[in-house]
Amino acid sequence: MPPPLHSSDLLTKFEQEIVRESYKDYYTAKRNNFFASVEAFRPLWDCFMLANDIWFREFNDMRTVLDTSRMFPLSLFMNAHAKMLVSMELAFSECIPEAHSILRDGIESVAHGHWLFSDPELQKVWLQRNDGEAAMEAFRAEFWHSKADKLFDGIPELHKLWSQFSDWGSHTNINSILSRFVVQENPTHVEWKMNYTGLERDMWLKLLLGILLVFHLMEEVFYTDCEDRLKLDPDLTRLRTKFQRDKEALRRQIIVALKIPPPAEAK
Repeated sequence: MPPPLHSSDLLTKFEQEIVRESYKDYYTAKRNNFFASVEAFRPLWDCFMLANDIWFREFNDMRTVLDTSRMFPLSLFMNAHAKMLVSMELAFSECIPEAHSILRDGIESVAHGHWLFSDPELQKVWLQRNDGEAAMEAFRAEFWHSKADKLFDGIPELHKLWSQFSDWGSHTNINSILSRFVVQENPTHVEWKMNYTGLERDMWLKLLLGILLVFHLMEEVFYTDCEDRLKLDPDLTRLRTKFQRDKEALRRQIIVALKIPPPAEAK
């Protein structure tokens, strides 16, 4: 990875005045990682920007509401998009477990919006969840229990990813924290160190690509739920076609660059 910069190389005068020394190394490292990764992985960044353009175009197309039952589910997809942006910034700053944790929240918000689109009557259940124990139990029955068969019905790949990110980021376990700890030994003692940011380059690149692909899956759910309106926008169709083309080209480039072997054929 790029060598660490001194805080004065990145921080403004105002930041240098307000950021204390105990926080400055972390704050500076995050900013350095973000700028360095955007420069090093520019095609990935450009694909993220295109994905973001698509989301904004879709929200703009849906701004005039003809069916009021779509208003609240739409807000949940907007919430998912907000999570997506934070996750993207964290991933490019080399804070991968945090990026996975936030992305899990975004996936869940997409699932809630998708489930509410499937049945407008469920909005009452969702909105009244705090109106007593019976209301809470009704909410849990629809949105908490049997997630694979209800909340994630029809979107199994997002359920799989939601479960993975629960393990890799949200929940405290060996999978979510082991990669951050480093043991340094010398003749007199053993020192434990935690890396708040940072990751081996090839792994970082694969994880960034993985997060981009998750954003694409989330957007596809939204597009499918609102296709009757969104398909009428030829510029949106053009953007989505370009994203598909750029995404696949990027995927092929990364496979070649990292010498990733093809998946074994199923027997």
